[in-house]
Amino acid sequence: MEIPQPFHHFEEAIRYDTFEPFMLHNTPCTFGSWISDNWPARKLWVSPDGTPDLEYLLETFGHCKASVTNFLVESLESECKEQTISEFISYWKKLCRSDNSTRDFPATNFHELPHYMKDWHFAKNSPPQSVYNVPELFSDDWLNRYWKSRKDVDDDYIFSYFGPAGSYTPFHADVFRSYSWSINVCGYKKWLIVYPGEELKLGPTYPLNVEQQCVERNVKHKILVQGPGQGIFVPSGWWHQVLNIADTISINHNWANFHCVPKMWHYLTAELCLVEREISDCRHLMDDDEWFDQCQLVLRANVGLNFSEFFQFIVVNLHFLSIHHCENLLNELALKDKFSDNLSKDKCLVNVLKSSNRLYNVNDVIEFVRKHWMTFVKAFKS
Repeated sequence: MEIPQPFHHFEEAIRYDTFEPFMLHNTPCTFGSWISDNWPARKLWVSPDGTPDLEYLLETFGHCKASVTNFLVESLESECKEQTISEFISYWKKLCRSDNSTRDFPATNFHELPHYMKDWHFAKNSPPQSVYNVPELFSDDWLNRYWKSRKDVDDDYIFSYFGPAGSYTPFHADVFRSYSWSINVCGYKKWLIVYPGEELKLGPTYPLNVEQQCVERNVKHKILVQGPGQGIFVPSGWWHQVLNIADTISINHNWANFHCVPKMWHYLTAELCLVEREISDCRHLMDDDEWFDQCQLVLRANVGLNFSEFFQFIVVNLHFLSIHHCENLLNELALKDKFSDNLSKDKCLVNVLKSSNRLYNVNDVIEFVRKHWMTFVKAFKS
């Protein structure tokens, strides 16, 4: 199979088997506005001039609550607080901007970056309206399938972002080293994406210096402008910064499937090593089991996931692919009773992509679990 080139742009619609190599080889790509052509949000949420329809959003979603970030340029600090959509839109309307489409770093003409409403769990907290659908290319979503299966938490990684021109997302790699996709309902985003490993060349990063550092330190990177309706696939571990260069609304999902699982596992084990180093002065106070449990507790606090949850994440999705294979594996590991109440028997979930059409199959998942079975069993029985 030919290895795809990074940042290939698909202006016309493609099939899943054309996109899957980009996941397999962890390679970013972009999509034309066909990726969202059938989204009601592109009409309902957008004014005739292409800007966000703030009046419609206020009337429809004003009572909903979301996290709003305010980044202070002078202090290089940010603060995050919960607001209603109504409160945020009231702020947005009051912003004075000389040019709504050309704002760029360095933002030297105002003392703070505009507030940014990020991580609004639209699918969970909004009124029951259908305003977009997940593109078929991104539908094999193990991450949100797992999170929705959990009875102990009410969470997902499905977000809507509302951002005035000049608002931005700081330099980061995505949670758990998952994939992400982002599609603009309206507006324009400027993406700065650094090739894997090149982020190690950078010094301390803050809003006004990432692009400058990339140039000065010869950091291999790519700058893209994403327009209305267009989409982008960001693979695991590709660090990036995103600036809204116009008033912008986007739908963003963190997601993963088996192609991403080894990278997520590598990230978790690397983070565990850091935890063990951080609290090594306490090691002599605990036996082996206590030490393992304490490190898992800190790991969960640091990154939001521990080994037990990661194992459950795999099992839930293996069960979705094949109940028979999943039950046999759990019997093999003497863990079937532990999972009896956690696995849905409902196979009516729409699985758009049959296992036989993927570049991975059930046996690949089973072999991954067998390779790490001692660690998984220990974590889950703790």
